[in-house]
Amino acid sequence: MDTRWLKQQWFRLKLLPYITIFLVTANVIIFLICTFTGEMLYNVGELSPKSFLEDGRYFGIVTSMFLHADIYHLANNMLLLAGLGMMMEKDIGHLKFAVLYFAAGLGGSVVSLSYKLFTDEWYVSSIGASGAVFGLVGALLAMVLCRTESMPNVTWQRILIVIAYSLYSGMRTDNIDNAGHIGGFLAGFLAGLLICVFRKKLNKKSVFNY
Repeated sequence: MDTRWLKQQWFRLKLLPYITIFLVTANVIIFLICTFTGEMLYNVGELSPKSFLEDGRYFGIVTSMFLHADIYHLANNMLLLAGLGMMMEKDIGHLKFAVLYFAAGLGGSVVSLSYKLFTDEWYVSSIGASGAVFGLVGALLAMVLCRTESMPNVTWQRILIVIAYSLYSGMRTDNIDNAGHIGGFLAGFLAGLLICVFRKKLNKKSVFNY
């Protein structure tokens, strides 16, 4: 058996963004299930102050990330997730990418809940992966600012334009959870900074390891 061929296949497998593939596939499958089951999963998995605080459905901060209102909502989020994921997962690794995605999604959910409580929107529900996706954009901005040489085709100016346009579009459109978007972005940006700090520390250790 050619061990060199096996090593090449293993290396290619490691480069495959399987966390991104899993997340996109899971979102699509759940949307198809929702299409045939009606409101059942939405009623259980959505996130609102009432469902979280009164009904005790704490899992909604995660399950709401996998629910989408319609095909356009799903397509917009999944196209961004696929594009960002295929680029970032190879750069930071599978585990870090998974942690980053869910940390951003949780950050978006927490800020969304807090804003609804502040504005007394007790029964207003939120669904969608937008908070987590905005978190990936925030993390990408942090990584580009910290390590511009690793992503030469991505500039912080371009990222800011995307962010500004997305927020502007969200504010001009009804039924958009802008608080969740901002919360996800901030959580992702902070997570991206932490990834850069830890990577720099590891690089320094490797330099002095003779």
